[in-house]
Amino acid sequence: MLSPSRSLNLSADGLFSGLRHLRYGTGQDEPMPFTLTLTPQYVAREIQKKLPVSYLKVQRYAERNAEKLKAKAKLEKERGFNTHTLE
Repeated sequence: MLSPSRSLNLSADGLFSGLRHLRYGTGQDEPMPFTLTLTPQYVAREIQKKLPVSYLKVQRYAERNAEKLKAKAKLEKERGFNTHTLE
């Protein structure tokens, strides 16, 4: 569990096979960052569009909903997980 002084921050992100991986940790030296994965299916449902959803739309969704995604990552990390995929 995270202490109040060790909040999650977005440390890096990447793209693999159409998925957007957002890595959260307490710093760049985080030994086990939490990885939240956005799928095009999730983003399509959230923005009420049909598939396929472009990488640009997924990226914009991640940028526009950064606080919401950070809160989801924090909740899942507090539940004891290291990864979570939003499908």
